[in-house]
Amino acid sequence: MPVVTVRDAHREDSDSIAEVWAAAVPYLVRSRERAAADLHNDPALRRHRWVGLVDGRVAGTAAAEPLDGPDETHGAALSVEVRPDLGSRGVGTALLRAAMSAFPDAGVLQAVSTDDPISMAFAVRNGFLPEGEQQIATVDTHVVGPAGAAPEGLRPLTLDTLPDLRILLDTYNEVAAEESGRRSSLEDLRLSWWESPDNAPELSWGLVSDEGSGPVLAAFSTVMVDRRRSRCWNGMTATRPGYRGRGLASWVKRRTLNGLRAAGLTAAWTAEDTTNAAMLALNRRLGYEPVGTSVRVARRLPR
Repeated sequence: MPVVTVRDAHREDSDSIAEVWAAAVPYLVRSRERAAADLHNDPALRRHRWVGLVDGRVAGTAAAEPLDGPDETHGAALSVEVRPDLGSRGVGTALLRAAMSAFPDAGVLQAVSTDDPISMAFAVRNGFLPEGEQQIATVDTHVVGPAGAAPEGLRPLTLDTLPDLRILLDTYNEVAAEESGRRSSLEDLRLSWWESPDNAPELSWGLVSDEGSGPVLAAFSTVMVDRRRSRCWNGMTATRPGYRGRGLASWVKRRTLNGLRAAGLTAAWTAEDTTNAAMLALNRRLGYEPVGTSVRVARRLPR
C-alpha cells in the first residue's frame, strides 16, 4: 500500500509543483518560474501551500489563501491538484484536509473543479456544492481577423507602457467590484498578477482616454504566456462601465490575439462566464470554441 504524506511546500519543490499543475490542468498557463515566484510571494499574500507525496514522490499540491467578502464574511480560496497518473491513492483527501485546516474561522471555502465525474464526486463528497460554471474555450490565433484602427478618441497601448500601474488598478477594481464586490490593493495586484513571470504585459492591450484630469484605462485585455509549453491564457478582458457599448472589449481582445499570432503563439485559451452572454457572443465571433467546463464550488460552514 503506498505511503501518502503531506508537508509544507518548499522553494525547491517549484519544478515538481509545476509538473503537477501541467498534468492536472494542462490548458492553464503556470510555468516553473511562476511556481517559484508563487512560493516566494506566499507569505506576503497570507497564502499557504503544501505538497502531497506518494512513496516520497510529489504527486499533488494544494494552496489556501484568505478571501474576505464585501459583507465581511471571511472565507478562504482553496485549490487541490493531483497528477492523474497518481490519483485514487488518498493524496487529494490528505491535501484537502491540510488546506481546510489553514483558516479554521472561515465561513465559506471556495474552489474550482473540473467537471469530470471523478473531480465532481470528490468535491461533493467533501461538502463542496456547485455554485457556477465557466466554459473553457480555445482559439487558433491565425483565424482571428485584424483589430483595425482603434476606436475614435482612445489611445491604444500595451499594458507595459502604462505610466502608472494605478491606472490599471482603478479599472480592474471598478470592474471586479461589479462581479465579486472585492477590491485589490496595489501590492496584491503586483504580487498575485503583475509581477508573475507568466504575465505578458507587452502582449496585453488597452485603450486609454486622455480626457479629463488624467489618463483613464477605458478597456484592457490581458494574457499570460508559458513559452516553454507554447501556452497562452487570455485572462481578464474588461471595460469600464462609462465606456461600454462602443466595442472596446472586442478591439482589445482582438488586438491582443493579433499580437500573440505575431509573436509566433498560435493557440490561446480562456475561461467564459456562462452567464455573460455578451462575452460568449464576442468570443464566438473571434473564433473561440468551447472545449471544457470548470465548476465553481463552495462549502459553507455554520458560524
